[in-house]
Amino acid sequence: MPLSPSSRLLIIYYNFPPVKVPGAVRIRNFYQACLPYFDKVLALTTSNRRFFLQDAGLETGCRNIHEVPAYDLRWLSLRKKGGNKPYVDINLKERPIIHLIRRMVDSFPLNVLIGDGGLVYILKGYRKGKALVEKEGVTHLFSTFRPYSDHIIAWLLKRRFPKLYWIADFRDLHVDPARKNVLWPAFQRWCNRQILHRADLVTTVSEGLKKQLQTVHPNIYVLRNGIPLSDRNIPEEVIYEKFTISYTGSLYPTYQSAQSMMKALKSLSLEGKIQTENFQLIYAGKDGAVWENWMKSYELSSFSQNLGLLTLEEAKKIQRKSHINLLLSWVLPDSGGILTCKLNEYISARRPILALIDGGKDLELEEILAVSDEYLIVENGQEKAVFQYIRQLIEKWNSGESFRIGLDSDRMQKLQWPEQIQDLLTQF
Repeated sequence: MPLSPSSRLLIIYYNFPPVKVPGAVRIRNFYQACLPYFDKVLALTTSNRRFFLQDAGLETGCRNIHEVPAYDLRWLSLRKKGGNKPYVDINLKERPIIHLIRRMVDSFPLNVLIGDGGLVYILKGYRKGKALVEKEGVTHLFSTFRPYSDHIIAWLLKRRFPKLYWIADFRDLHVDPARKNVLWPAFQRWCNRQILHRADLVTTVSEGLKKQLQTVHPNIYVLRNGIPLSDRNIPEEVIYEKFTISYTGSLYPTYQSAQSMMKALKSLSLEGKIQTENFQLIYAGKDGAVWENWMKSYELSSFSQNLGLLTLEEAKKIQRKSHINLLLSWVLPDSGGILTCKLNEYISARRPILALIDGGKDLELEEILAVSDEYLIVENGQEKAVFQYIRQLIEKWNSGESFRIGLDSDRMQKLQWPEQIQDLLTQF
């Protein structure tokens, strides 16, 4: 459905910002980038979101947020005073029984009945959405996974109002071949096809995820996590006095590895190139226990700082003050890699980037990182290349050279959210 001056968009998302989860960053930026193109942008979400951890930096300014209750598994454990974690601790998540339960809850039919959102959220969300379509003149829907309940609400609305243009977004894969996160994958894909056949367009964050999703829908569009306009002119930060390598974000030890960097740093330490008085490793995120175990394994704990869970703006400040920002990723079988939302934060920070990839080459990531003139992307296991890269930058630091890297302006513009949305609109 082409846009008209009266087009109105309804975003359906369980964790609508400012809930402190990575998905909320994508939705905050998507919402703000859509404002110039729609007469009105509304949001349908759950009242549970107000009890989760919040990040003021993720506020959208949206005045048209409509909440409905959700009596799901998360609701059972909510403390009504707020501050609840909207995620599961990594150590708990990796326990076999918890992993099995998570697979069950992420699979049809339990993901609809008791997963995030649940049946009450779906029914009440549909009812509220129906009223918004009729009263507000909504013309376009945008629902995003996870959770799957958001897609079910959009599917019901599309059934009731066939003229609605429905975009079904996947920040992650519902059926992930690497993580093996559901039961009966073939049945789950069949369920996806039955639901998504009503979607006009399916969007996702990378070419790797696109290849996987092509088995459930014929029309897949890559809507990457772009750079918001607010990050174009970020003020310059005074770089740390110590040579600093930072990682800000979640860790997935089953799929990611920093082994090549750890081995390189161990060698640099033995050579006396790095010492506690002139070098530090910084971690900021919810998985500090994993990071600390990695440090102990390579006797690097004396260099490490675990800052815990920070706000988005605090994390960005660390990225701008660091000498190297570490990116850890992995490649899906027979597809390609994933693109985390922190990638564009790292690019905006204008500091050197060290990207370590598990499972093979990630050509898409290489193409994006070409926007920078100072990065290294290698498959894990290439310790020599990582060693040389870090030593070269340490020598650059010792000589007093600037660590503010140059960016290709044309490539940078294509990565921005306004450009992403303009290209998306051509698909309507």
